[in-house]
Amino acid sequence: MTPLGEGRGDRRAGRAEGAAERASAPGSPALPPAEDMGPGPAPDRAPEPGAAVEPPAPAVGGRTAPVVAREGDLLRFSGELTSLTAGAVWRTALKAAEGARRIDLSGLEVLDTSGATLVIASSRIAGEGVPVEGASRPVAAVLERVRGADRPPPAPPPPPRRLGLVRSLGAWGVGRGDAALDGAAFLGEASATVVNAARRPRDLRASDVLRHLDEVGTRAFGLVMLLGVLIGVILAFQSAIPMRQYGADIFVPRLVGISLLRELGPLLAAVILAGRTGSAFAAELGTMTVNEEVSALRIMGIDPMVLLVLPRLIAATIAMPVLALLMDLSGLVGMAFVMLATGFPLQLVINQVHAGVALGDLLGGLGKAAVFGLVIAGIGCRAGLSAGSGPRAVGDAATAAVVGGIVALVVLDGIFAVLFYRLGW
Repeated sequence: MTPLGEGRGDRRAGRAEGAAERASAPGSPALPPAEDMGPGPAPDRAPEPGAAVEPPAPAVGGRTAPVVAREGDLLRFSGELTSLTAGAVWRTALKAAEGARRIDLSGLEVLDTSGATLVIASSRIAGEGVPVEGASRPVAAVLERVRGADRPPPAPPPPPRRLGLVRSLGAWGVGRGDAALDGAAFLGEASATVVNAARRPRDLRASDVLRHLDEVGTRAFGLVMLLGVLIGVILAFQSAIPMRQYGADIFVPRLVGISLLRELGPLLAAVILAGRTGSAFAAELGTMTVNEEVSALRIMGIDPMVLLVLPRLIAATIAMPVLALLMDLSGLVGMAFVMLATGFPLQLVINQVHAGVALGDLLGGLGKAAVFGLVIAGIGCRAGLSAGSGPRAVGDAATAAVVGGIVALVVLDGIFAVLFYRLGW
């Protein structure tokens, strides 16, 4: 076995002998000895007489490091200027860019975003208007993309001018007009959906109607009963005090019964529905609108009015009379407790209620309740479907549903009061 040091010496001697033979051959150029050729591979050809031999650039991450040269007022980049090699010449390039009048990229072979960032930083240090020239088409494309991304953001628009009083009133009126038109469009679309569902009941999903009936009606029974009893107690106490001065406190059951069945029962149940269910409808549909789920349904060819709005309208219209009836009964129970506490027998209270309240009072209140439920559900669904974008959209939709529902209740109740008076009901 040949020792390691011995074999290495033999190979070196062999290379030297071979070089000497090639040098002695006629017409063969002279090559430097193997010992003076440095760590790199031996050149195939001798350099020109008098020319300096440049050592190859050191490798950085498996790539040749770029060369940054300053020649007078010219800054020249060459080689591969990438994220793997730009760090080695970053400070050198920025320092060499001071006072440069031109930047030459004709020697660049590879350029990525990191290298383009270095070139742009060097041109800024060199000064505005310093031309960057000589780049090949791929290098210029990368440089242009990075330059476009590096541009400062546009200046924000100036704040809008404050309108005068007349212009503000005009803008408010135009906004209300647009909202009224949107409401009319939603009303027409909902009416057409109801008519089409009556013609084709298979389009209506019974499971959705039952689920919303549970949310609107069954889960609200406890709250309605509690408020009904409290309202009956309050009405009985507040009515008994002034009527006792005239000896008419025996007629308190009649007064409370008429008030609950004709007016307060449907109205208070509708207020509960607006605050509890109308806001829930608006928040649910508003979230779907913000998440673009409603738009996805339209793209799939599914009508959101049929899938989302119609089951809620039907559920609220059916559940609202039930809630109003429950409110009436609970209020009468609370009134009966007060009358029993003040010394009136239960049979007398029942007789007074029977004598003062007619079936038409109950039916009129339940009819109003059905209309109230339909309107509240429609306002909640419209507020949810017209929600904007952003984190405040769902909250704004819920607020608009509650406020709009209560205002609509008061307006409708006034209309029903005038209508019942004209009809003598």
